[in-house]
Amino acid sequence: MRLLIATSNPHKIEEILAVARGQETELELLGLKDAGVDVPEPVEDKPDFAGNALLKATYYAEHAKLPCLADDSGLEVDALKGAPGVISARYAGTTGGRDIVDPANNQKLMQELGDTPADQRRARFVCAMALAWPGKQHEPILVRGTFEGRIITPDQADDPKQPHLGRGTNGFGYDPLFWLEDRGCTSAELSPGEKNAISHRGDATRKLLLALRHWRVHEPASP
Repeated sequence: MRLLIATSNPHKIEEILAVARGQETELELLGLKDAGVDVPEPVEDKPDFAGNALLKATYYAEHAKLPCLADDSGLEVDALKGAPGVISARYAGTTGGRDIVDPANNQKLMQELGDTPADQRRARFVCAMALAWPGKQHEPILVRGTFEGRIITPDQADDPKQPHLGRGTNGFGYDPLFWLEDRGCTSAELSPGEKNAISHRGDATRKLLLALRHWRVHEPASP
């Protein structure tokens, strides 16, 4: 079964492919470039991760004429009432490549939290993942994965004068700021394999592949 991964983010594709390989799936997973899909990105205007994941999966499934997997993910910080949430990728309102956007988002997050104490900096990464079929042939599959932790305090950063740079060089986005109490490190200090085993996207991908295997065993007839 050929399955499109609807994202232009190479880090997401790498993480999904790594988890899928670990599941020994027989799926042929394609990125947008591999499938020759070149259409404008849809406007992600839904109020939650699940709505945006379904929107993207349905949109790209129709354009590619392939079953399509899409995710919407981000960071929820309790002290900020769930922000940045669905605007995690554009929190600072900055445009450009990830080398510009990520540091700007991280800087805003650390500024917003200020001197909030460590025990009040609880946060989680959330990933909603959807699978849709072209022509709405079947009901979409929707799952949710989470990754619990907290945001570092400025004194935990490698350079306390630049706390938004956090700790670690693996991962992307808010990973250098996301502290794992049980590991004593940020998610950016984990190896890719360690992160995929416990991350929100790894969790969601495993759940979706399990749901898809169950669906294929009981595959409904096309209308």
